[in-house]
Amino acid sequence: MLMVNKMDYKNNVIQEIQTALNLVNDDDLKTIAEVVVNSNKVLVVGVGRVLISLKAWVKRWRHLGIDINYVGNETESAIHEGDVLIVGSSSGESIIPVKIAQLAKKLGITIIYVGSNLNSTVAKISDYQLRIPCKTKLGLPDEINSFQPMSTLFEQTLYLVGDIISYIIMDKKNLDEEFVKMHHANLE
Repeated sequence: MLMVNKMDYKNNVIQEIQTALNLVNDDDLKTIAEVVVNSNKVLVVGVGRVLISLKAWVKRWRHLGIDINYVGNETESAIHEGDVLIVGSSSGESIIPVKIAQLAKKLGITIIYVGSNLNSTVAKISDYQLRIPCKTKLGLPDEINSFQPMSTLFEQTLYLVGDIISYIIMDKKNLDEEFVKMHHANLE
């Protein structure tokens, strides 16, 4: 358990995020990037603040030329074999991500689980897992405890993991910042 000085919130948050990121497996990050680069299309699913973090993945990965969207978006299209569903859920037991993952499995879609609970319903049906071992609603014994409420540390780390995978994708595709800028919104 991390020692928390309640008067130093900023450094406590930074320390927790650093601890969480240090426990994310580098090989799993590379594998996820490889699967994404070799897919036809990617959809992500999550709920609440997890979905907000995943929307950042969608925005950035579009800049990298990845055909990506999130489940429930008005512009979501059909998903088929050769496509990937990334399920973000710290517990792996939230109702909507579980049901979407189960449907994707029936359709033969490759599933990537990003969460804390490798024994969860979603983890068990996924093809790949990336563990971010942060506090969940389940209170698992090997989670990083956090002074932050609920699954905040997971959501923060999830956002950053998306950026880390972005850099790996950029390397794999030999992309530079000019390419990213070309695909960035220009009506701002």
